[in-house]
Amino acid sequence: MSREDKQCPDCDGTMKPVKLIDKALNTHEDVEYTVPDAKRGLGSSQFPIEGKVAAFMCDSCERMPLYGQSKE
Repeated sequence: MSREDKQCPDCDGTMKPVKLIDKALNTHEDVEYTVPDAKRGLGSSQFPIEGKVAAFMCDSCERMPLYGQSKE
């Protein structure tokens, strides 16, 4: 999936990519996701990462959908 502009499914406005910020950790790193039943790895406390989350915001209605971008 590209990170270029998209068309809003609600109002047909232009959706531009936005970066999500985690205020609790004060980080601008990409948000990642895993499967619901994922288990932490042996020897580490990390969950297996399935991909990243891309966010877009509509210039007109301010809708902000999230899209999954798999590692593959």
